[in-house]
Amino acid sequence: MKKHIYLIALAISLFSTQVFSVNVEFSGYGSIVAGKTFGTVDDPINIGERRDEIFTADFYDVGQYNNDFSFKPETVFALQAKTKLSDNVSITAQLVSKAVDEFSPDLDWFYLTYKLNEDWTFMAGRRNIPMYYFSEFSEVGYAYPWIRPPANLYWWQVTQFNAVQALYTFVWGEYNHTVNFFYGNEYSKDNKEMLFYERLYGTGASSVDEFWTDITGFNWNVSGEYFDVRFVYFVNDRDRDIFFPDGSMTSNRHFSQSFIGFGGTINLYPLTILFDYNFVDYDDVRGTEFPTYLISLAYSIDEFQPYISYSKADHERTKATPPTEDLEEHYLLSVGLRYDFIPTAAFKIQLDKFVDQGHAPTGWNYHGDSTALTFGVDFIF
Repeated sequence: MKKHIYLIALAISLFSTQVFSVNVEFSGYGSIVAGKTFGTVDDPINIGERRDEIFTADFYDVGQYNNDFSFKPETVFALQAKTKLSDNVSITAQLVSKAVDEFSPDLDWFYLTYKLNEDWTFMAGRRNIPMYYFSEFSEVGYAYPWIRPPANLYWWQVTQFNAVQALYTFVWGEYNHTVNFFYGNEYSKDNKEMLFYERLYGTGASSVDEFWTDITGFNWNVSGEYFDVRFVYFVNDRDRDIFFPDGSMTSNRHFSQSFIGFGGTINLYPLTILFDYNFVDYDDVRGTEFPTYLISLAYSIDEFQPYISYSKADHERTKATPPTEDLEEHYLLSVGLRYDFIPTAAFKIQLDKFVDQGHAPTGWNYHGDSTALTFGVDFIF
């Protein structure tokens, strides 16, 4: 209740033109999405039992479909407000409400922007970590062909941070360039995704805190007439505290991680190619690595856009004895159709085939195979 009161009060103080006596620009987005899975699988956790197929559409918020038709896993509404304090200073705030969180509002973006000149822009506050090509607008379904970016690619337990950023924009040759330098931290208390896995394996945990600190890196965006691509690199330290009902707590070993990514779109109208490759490397005793990639094709026919995508995620330990690749592994094959029935809204329908290739003898196949059908409307305003 206190959280709701705080958010309402903050929104009123920020958005009220009577308080600031300046203009406030409102915008927003949303998705009303429903779907289900269709079969049963051998339960990879409870050996010898059967369970409904489970398709995880949103790893961060644990939005999952099963055989019961549901609107809950992915339906979302967001309202963004931008207040200009001067010609070169503005404040942006964004409230997001998700069905998976019982529509409890969350102030997930709040940052100040200072435009020094035509080349340099500085930002300070809370935003999405620019990890993947689609990270900064991953929840804005209207911005891409699919119902969602492939869930097994966008699966990290931390997606936002409190940070300072410096953007340098320039033209080099025939191409536009933007280089974004960033530094920040994220203290994710009661992390939903990590608690889900702890309970999945029956550890009895009551909550999990995930800490990503000293998140330091840059991304370089290059765009031309037919393409837009981005390279990203950052490093950070990672810690995790696991709490139990009896008051005890354990801490996972501290280590650093590095993230490298290259993704973008190539527009060969009517064909569009979308891709993303990422490599995460832990500086831990086991040499943990996570290579992932996405390739997708979308074809435009007037207001219609059929598409297909394939994404693959792997988990390896290069310093283990012996080194092993037989851990978590899966691919996701998706086909669908987007229909822009009005300029600000699109209807989408998508069939997803998730194949779990994790190593069953050691319990790494905990996702299980699934086939899911989802459909819905994405909109902006």
